[in-house]
Amino acid sequence: MAEEISNQTQDLPGFASQLSKTRFPKLQLSKLTFAGSGDSYAAAVFAQELSQGESTASDPYELLTNIRRIRGKNLAIISVSGRTKTNIELARKAKRISTNTLAITANPESPLARECDESLQLHYRTTGTLTSGTISFTTSLLACAFLLRNLPRTVQVKTAPIDTAGLATNLKQAGKGAFVFIGSGVNYALSLYGAAKINEVLGARAEAVYPEQLGHAKLFTIDKKRDFILCISSGRDKAKETHQLLIKDGFQSSIIEFPDGHVVNRSLKIAIYFQRLALSLAKRKGIKECAFLSDKSRLNLSNRMIY
Repeated sequence: MAEEISNQTQDLPGFASQLSKTRFPKLQLSKLTFAGSGDSYAAAVFAQELSQGESTASDPYELLTNIRRIRGKNLAIISVSGRTKTNIELARKAKRISTNTLAITANPESPLARECDESLQLHYRTTGTLTSGTISFTTSLLACAFLLRNLPRTVQVKTAPIDTAGLATNLKQAGKGAFVFIGSGVNYALSLYGAAKINEVLGARAEAVYPEQLGHAKLFTIDKKRDFILCISSGRDKAKETHQLLIKDGFQSSIIEFPDGHVVNRSLKIAIYFQRLALSLAKRKGIKECAFLSDKSRLNLSNRMIY
């Protein structure tokens, strides 16, 4: 995982440069639906928010149960492996209804790619070892930005934080309870991703919440002493306001803010930050292997559910 995180410094600018030279039909944003599971669902939500709601994101099974929603639309299915059974079935059924189906995948020879009309390949170096998704997610963000015609001229990730020293709350306290990630817009999509990294790497409870929703039922489940809250802010927004209120009331809350810049570059930096956060916490806890890999029974169950 650490090696793949490090590779992003070179591989992301390289992939972005490759995308900028790729000829691909322009798709009408209002007729574009993204679908994916796990990290890929977070990428789909990112695409929806990056398009400012013109494009939509969906869970693939929910879309499959109401396939009419993609009638006359273009469907982009995000799947790194291209082997997820629900995605493959969705692509198969969508052929008769959607205008065009596109696989965003690292494997252009995968079953999903074969079922789709076109594919957009994710290019990056891999260690060849199964681990929590890192560069597969950030390249997916770039692929979505490319389809939405919002790819930055220059992808900059060298300034992404290399450690977690900037957290306001001491990391020794983090990891004792649950994690709550809070954000709006693309920051909500990144919250979904951050929570997934905590689940997979630490095997700890984590979830993503919109700042507006936190003050309702969820607030009453948060333990002030044990739970750790991370608010992702784009400036003077609801997430920042929420963080300030939480701090005043004694909750363990930290805020993640990055300087102004292209929304895609900011999002890449936040994603890498969360990768490093999970890795840092794992090292502090003496975890040498991602939690989802160490529980063979649940991993086998997961595989039966997914593939």
